[in-house]
Amino acid sequence: MSQQKGEKRARIPDHRHCIVCGRPVPPKEEICSDECRNVYEGRLRRERRTRIFLLILYAALLASLFFFFFIPR
Repeated sequence: MSQQKGEKRARIPDHRHCIVCGRPVPPKEEICSDECRNVYEGRLRRERRTRIFLLILYAALLASLFFFFFIPR
């Protein structure tokens, strides 16, 4: 909608949003509370564990392919 002459818009203060729950936080912070920090750290641990598992899975797959194709019978 167009603004009328002389009408001013309300200014929203500078902020960011919590990366876990989406609540507004000050610009230099990423997480709003200890509860959200625990959830975020749990997610990081889960992601790290998944990456390690996939790396081991890929290594096992490559090793089995190597033995299947390059080891004479």
